[in-house]
Amino acid sequence: MEPLSFTDIFNKSLLSIASGSIDQLTPVDIILNLLISFLVGMFIFYIYRKTFQGVLYQRSFNISLVIASTVTSLIIMTISGNLILSLGMVGALSIVRFRTPIKDSMDLVFLFWAISVGIANGVSYYNISIIGSIVIALVILFLTSRKNDEQPYLLIVQLGPETDEKTVLDLVEEGSSLSLLKSKIMTAEFLELILEVRIKGKDTDFVNKIQQMPTTSKATLISYAGDYASL
Repeated sequence: MEPLSFTDIFNKSLLSIASGSIDQLTPVDIILNLLISFLVGMFIFYIYRKTFQGVLYQRSFNISLVIASTVTSLIIMTISGNLILSLGMVGALSIVRFRTPIKDSMDLVFLFWAISVGIANGVSYYNISIIGSIVIALVILFLTSRKNDEQPYLLIVQLGPETDEKTVLDLVEEGSSLSLLKSKIMTAEFLELILEVRIKGKDTDFVNKIQQMPTTSKATLISYAGDYASL
């Protein structure tokens, strides 16, 4: 059997359209593909909610994962087996601009996961969709369960201009396993220091010691996920 060239595939697609002999999905096939996409999408919904580690959980984004897998499956069923329609669909979708920002890289991973499930179910590759989703879920559950005992925080200290900066830094080093100076603002009225600190457990007594200094105006400790925009 000779291999098909792109021209052969293109001509076959045109011939199928002209003769009306394009393979049609039965209503049962359509319902089954969409149903499995929905069920696997709900599985993704549960894994996302269980393993979410961001600042603010958005239920609307989680729901969109389920819809994305179902809609993608519907698109794949529409263009499967028809080269002309596939090219037209690619051109139509290229016009769409998605401007919703995704700040967390894990959200992007879940979005690709949902789209991949929709593609697999759209061509009835249920074994790839289900087995692949189980493996991905186990990997995510394993990685997110291995939490680091050292929690990152931002320490914001506002002091009087006459304060000895070294005294504050020594107190921070004594109470944390790691400290990095992120910002220093010096004016005629105050001195402000912003430090990233790593704390084991919940021992934050060093913050109380800094606040008890007579020249301290304010000492604030904030949970920090590596992104200033999330504060």
